[in-house]
Formats: sequence, structure tokens, C-alpha cells
Amino acid sequence: MTSNALEKLVGSGDDLVVFNVNSHARREIVDLGDRFRVVEAPPCGWATQDSAFVIREQTVVVSDGRMENDLLRVLWDERGLLTSIWDKVADREVLSAGSRGNLLQLFEDNPARWDAWDIDIDYQDHGVDLLDLSAHQVERSGLRGAVRFTREFGRSRFTQQMVLDAGSRVLRFECHVDWHEDHKLLKVAFPVAVRSPRATYEIQFGHVERTTHTNTSWDQARFEVCGHRWADLGEAGYGVALLNDCKYGYDIRGSVMRLSLLRAPTHPDPTADRGGHSFTYALMPHPGDFRQAGVIAAAEDLNAPLRIARGSANAGQRRSLIEVDTPQVIVETIKRAEDSDATVVRLYEAWGGRTKATLRTTLPATRATLCDLLERELEEVPLHDGEIDLELTPFKILTLKLEP
Repeated sequence: MTSNALEKLVGSGDDLVVFNVNSHARREIVDLGDRFRVVEAPPCGWATQDSAFVIREQTVVVSDGRMENDLLRVLWDERGLLTSIWDKVADREVLSAGSRGNLLQLFEDNPARWDAWDIDIDYQDHGVDLLDLSAHQVERSGLRGAVRFTREFGRSRFTQQMVLDAGSRVLRFECHVDWHEDHKLLKVAFPVAVRSPRATYEIQFGHVERTTHTNTSWDQARFEVCGHRWADLGEAGYGVALLNDCKYGYDIRGSVMRLSLLRAPTHPDPTADRGGHSFTYALMPHPGDFRQAGVIAAAEDLNAPLRIARGSANAGQRRSLIEVDTPQVIVETIKRAEDSDATVVRLYEAWGGRTKATLRTTLPATRATLCDLLERELEEVPLHDGEIDLELTPFKILTLKLEP
């Protein structure tokens, strides 16, 4: 269905057209099969690519035990564990002194009740670090650097490709797991050189804060935190974000950031989650606050890769269906109305602050109205030359209906 829709938009031909569903402009490295290439795309739209060029700074150098671009230098030991992530811009180390990052940890997981739903706190007392490395291979360098690690434990096999793109702060770990454990919980840990009493976790249409200590019984009870695409631990002037594309459980204690990767319950399904899994998580060190550093946008990009199509569009042609003039406001949905030919646009304030924003659209629109989540009209809003001025309070969700 997606391929048919793209073909109708771009037609047939050999021109490279890039589609971006997110509400911020993007410039990234993409894999065209036979080569890597730098491409660009506008917010909520598409662009035909001109001839790309690569400057010297847009490279990743990979050797045995070392990978770096112009922003980060990553080192690992003979066991494939990270020993250093040096931030060249901030001139500081990301990992805690003497620690190892990207450490897989396997725990006994036997909840007293609700086997498939609960995680009991005593799992922390019964775990082992997975240190043995069965294979290690440097994949490539250039616009994209990659190193492959393979670990075998129990009856399972964990293959991971560590990827760093030119000009990127996001260190990705693309994982493929053949999982055949029983009553086990698999986590990955990153001890980071950041100290804060609170960490921030994304939820739908916003984020929440949770403590990183166990000073009270309430804090102790929050040993596992539900979250969506990112969690961030930040101190004054610097922070580290842990991103993922499909996991929902984090725990951050002290300066150790962990993500829950896999479980293996036996009730009510004795084979639940066994078999093949593919997922990606990523570490993003950043100067400043996570809002201005672009953590939210980076997590969106990890979860919604650029789509590539070949067509007959003119070189340099680009169109953005919806664009907002501030990264503080994110377009979550663009869809056809349930009961008319109008277009529904849902957006929200993502930073937890008050802001004014201007929405611009190239869609045919003669009238704009604010609606509730069921698309029932509430009030008309001024629309001038495709622009709508909006005012949002913290984490406010707005639904607009644009009538042609």
C-alpha cells in the first residue's frame, strides 16, 4: 500500500525522491543498496535529490577497537564492550571512569504473580554480565561506520551492529536476536558520566520525570519505569539520551542507564517471545538540555526512517504538506477526516512549556477549525494564505480540521 502511494506521487523514473513523515527537516545518510548517500527532506513532505557531494568532515573512520566521526570517538575492548565515548565538541568523556558501556545483563525473572506482566524487584539479585564474544567484525567506514558483534549464551544468539553516521551524535545498535530462554530478563546498561537526582522519560504527547535514587519507599517501588522512544539523564550543561524503536521499560539508578530488551515468561503462553527479534536502540550524548539538543527529534527519526523512492520528479523539487516554525510543537498526525474530505492535523507541545507557533500548509484549505479528538468542531480559527497562528500551553494537544 505504501509503495503504491509513493508511486502515484512520484511516477516512474530514476530520480531519487526522499519522503519524511516527521515535522522537522532532516539531513541524513541513507543506504541505497550499492552505496551510501547524504539526502535531505523537508518537514512532513518530500524532496527530489540533487547531486550529492561529500566533504572531508563527513566521514567515519573505523579500525579495530576504534570508530569516530567529527563529533564522537568510540573505543571498545577485546570483549566488544565500550570503554570510551569521547565528545569532541564538549571535550568530555561520556562513560563513567573505569566502566564498560553497551553491557548486556541477563537476570532470573520469576515474578510471584502475573508471569507475563510483572517484573519483581528481586530480579536485581540474580543476574550475570554477558562478557563472552563469539565474533567481531569491522563492517565498513566512509559515510557510515559499522562494527558487528555476536554473543552466544544459554540457547540464544545475539548479533549486533554498532553504527555511527557522519555528522551524527546518535550511536546506534541494530540488534538481531534468536531468543530461546525461559524466565530470563535481558537488559543493556550504559554507566554514564552524568549525575542527576531525576531522569526524564517520554510518554505519549509528553514526558515525565522519575528519581534516580531509592531514598523513599515510593522511589524504591519505581525500579522499572514505563517509557516510549527515549529516556534522558541530564545535569547542568550536558546529558545523555537512550533511544529505542520498540521497547517500553527503563531503569536509571545513579548514573547507570538501562533498557529492558527481552523477557521469557511461560504463562499463559509457554513459548511467549521465543524466536527471532529485530530492534534498535541508540545512545545520544548531547551538550545542553535534551529539548534544545534535539533528543525528541532524534527519537522520532529512529522510529520513522526516511522513505526512498524512484520517480520522474524534477531535480530540486520539494514540498512540505505541513510545517511548524518551532521544534517545540510536533505534528503527530496528518489524516483524512472520518466523515468528510477535510484534512485532520493533530499536533502537541512537546517541551512542557508555553509557546506560540505558526503552522503553514500547502494543502488546499479555505477554512480551519479546532476539533476535539473525535473530530467534532469546537471553534473556527483564522487562516491567512495557508498560515494559522496557534498558542499552546504545556503538553497541549490540538486537533485542526482543514477544509478544502
